[in-house]
Amino acid sequence: MTRVMRWTTWVALCAAPRMLSGQTSDTTKPYTLPPTTVSVTRTAVQLTKVPLSIHSIDRAQISRAKPTWGLDEALANVPGVYVANRYNFSQDQRISIRGFGARSAFAVRGIKILVDGIPQTLPDGQGQLTNLELGEVDRIEVLRGSASALYGNASGGVISIWTTPHDVAYINEEARFVAGRFGERAGGGRSWNKWQTTTSLRLGGRGSALVTVSRLDYEGERDHSAADNRVLNARVRLPVGSAWSLALVTDLGDNPRADNPGSLTLAELQANRDTVPLLNRNRNAGKALIQFQGGATLRHAMANGGEAAFTVFGLTRDLKNPITTTYIDLNRVDYGARASVTYPVPLGSLAHRLTAGFDFQRQRDDRKNFNYLNTAGDSAKADTTRSLDQLEHVTEIGPFVQSALELSPRTTITAGLRYDWVQFAVHDRLITTPPPNPDDSGDRLMRALSGSLGLALNPSSAVTVYGNLGTSFETPTTTELANSQSGAGGFNPDLKPQHAWNYEVGARGSAGGRLAYSLSVFQADVRDALIPYELAAPRFYYRNAGSTRHRGVELSGDLSVAPGVNLAAVWTYADYRYRRYSFTTGTTVHTLDGRVLPGVPQHWLHLIVRSQPAAVRGAWLEIEQSYSSGYVVSDTLDTRAAPWWATNLRVGWEGKAGGMRLAPFLGINNAFNHLYVSSVVINAARDRFYEPAPGRNIYVGLTIGAGR
Repeated sequence: MTRVMRWTTWVALCAAPRMLSGQTSDTTKPYTLPPTTVSVTRTAVQLTKVPLSIHSIDRAQISRAKPTWGLDEALANVPGVYVANRYNFSQDQRISIRGFGARSAFAVRGIKILVDGIPQTLPDGQGQLTNLELGEVDRIEVLRGSASALYGNASGGVISIWTTPHDVAYINEEARFVAGRFGERAGGGRSWNKWQTTTSLRLGGRGSALVTVSRLDYEGERDHSAADNRVLNARVRLPVGSAWSLALVTDLGDNPRADNPGSLTLAELQANRDTVPLLNRNRNAGKALIQFQGGATLRHAMANGGEAAFTVFGLTRDLKNPITTTYIDLNRVDYGARASVTYPVPLGSLAHRLTAGFDFQRQRDDRKNFNYLNTAGDSAKADTTRSLDQLEHVTEIGPFVQSALELSPRTTITAGLRYDWVQFAVHDRLITTPPPNPDDSGDRLMRALSGSLGLALNPSSAVTVYGNLGTSFETPTTTELANSQSGAGGFNPDLKPQHAWNYEVGARGSAGGRLAYSLSVFQADVRDALIPYELAAPRFYYRNAGSTRHRGVELSGDLSVAPGVNLAAVWTYADYRYRRYSFTTGTTVHTLDGRVLPGVPQHWLHLIVRSQPAAVRGAWLEIEQSYSSGYVVSDTLDTRAAPWWATNLRVGWEGKAGGMRLAPFLGINNAFNHLYVSSVVINAARDRFYEPAPGRNIYVGLTIGAGR
């Protein structure tokens, strides 16, 4: 079978250009051609005037003929971004941008995430995408590098996701169904399926609405890795007068089941990659949650080119999370407001835009941890065995200002400044007298002033050269502060926020109408980096490293090879090292100065070849190749995850039949059935580092639409 798949791939690669000989029309739009404007800079601005690394991804790149399980599918072709898929829906994917966020044991750290302008990142810096249906996303903008001057805490990068309601004449219906099966190593195979329906309709003359419902029923290749994810998204966009508009969002995520198969030792990986540690099974490790989020944005377009926006939002989250060491019961409420005004303020004859605004967000976590009964296989909790019971509050206030001055039609200088005030407070409700449970109530205040300065030059209309420097900061999350090695309640008084100075130079542009490219070189000097370590899986604790340095090169290109044939390539080189870091375990002193940071490959390469012959109307073929170099998985050990490569194939057809829009497709992930590790648990206890990827898995799907 492997030989057949390799031969099929080779024939497809060789035959695609020949199939197109003699054609004159190009039916493929280059993937990475930048849009005219981007909004991730907190105001709509021409990309040629932005001195930052920004990549935009369209709907086709995000979801066409893909499973739409997670962001790794959409972000694989963005340089500087590494998404490690755990294939574990209880712990989310590990997303890092230039090394920021790589430490995440679950959820997303170090990166600001927004969906339709609504923050998915909490004021403590933790982000989750429970409410996101990737199949309805219209575009994603990724800002790589420091954005603290715009977004504050946990913004080593920004992922801004947009699900704009479609412009339709009256009503549009679309349904998508995809189903697949994992391969030979799963005892006969396990299946998964996902369906999604989307309704778009016109409201009045200029308004629109969009409602999406989806469900993923996932068995998983590994034992104890099943998931049941249900999502409801609703969007309404309404004009309010001639210059005002109102956007309303409502999101519901219901995950009644997300099993946690845990990570494996090397011996377990080699013996049976699909197995699960016994304790994970006995205690039914995983999570069940329901999350609701709503928000509203009022936007005003001024006659002089200025704009104003005001957003309010709120979120509730109910989480039941049995892990192997404790049972976590968390109820969360989060709410906030965001406002900004951009106004033209000419300086003499020079064009100048000034943006000012503020962010306010407040988080309330009602957290209870329960001990397990010491009977074999018992996963029940008991109210009398609480190990933690506390109420946590986090409040973030962040005013900011940004100035964009056009020194000439081809030179723009941009500067920003932001002050963040983040207060953590905890009320301990597990107090006994006499100790060992004293009152651990208290608070922590973390503040930072962040700045940025950048210059964008346009030697020609097809080239932008830019450079920037800026500062960023990241606080520990409430979970990281609450996880104290001593076992006491309250917050860890020794854990500090990390700070960084960031430097970058880069260029982007196009050549001859056939090539779009980007290149950037960056460095980040990080002080008090937040480092995870594990004593008993999966309970993580955190400490600060003295300093680290992140250096790298990012290169992307998108080439129209021939009419109907397109090649997109991304290469990221990452050299992330400790500059000053030492700690003691027992009587052993570990000095790690100069050692590479674990969990991120030094080389990441991603290629996509797409063929869409004009002679075969609507038919297309896509071949995707990924390569990751090996990397260490621990601060102190030389244990490494091996290098790996994987090939994905997708083929489909898009057209109409009987007045209906049809798009059947077939996909094969990991076509050559390589056995590799797609993610690791950094500094894992008992050497349980490895989270294996599935073997070959095949799926088929159909998108059908109708409307008028």
